[in-house]
Amino acid sequence: MHLLLAVILTLFLALQASSLLVVLRQRRATAGGRGRRRTDLLWTSIPVVIVLFLATRSWVAVFGLAQPEIAAAVTPAEPSSVQGPVASR
Repeated sequence: MHLLLAVILTLFLALQASSLLVVLRQRRATAGGRGRRRTDLLWTSIPVVIVLFLATRSWVAVFGLAQPEIAAAVTPAEPSSVQGPVASR
């Protein structure tokens, strides 16, 4: 499942990146004498960054790269050296 998702997101990322370049060229051509705003680049690149993050996570899951123990969702329980009280009879 992760492999299919990783491939789809990677293809979508390639299409999205080329669309981003077209949008940026179009904005530059229509801006004329007006200066480009910094926020234009930010708002047009946010979807690319999101898909890049999701595709990276999917590829990491496909290849099974080890996560650091601190980042794991479930950490192994530490063995306790002290046992609970023992009832004496």
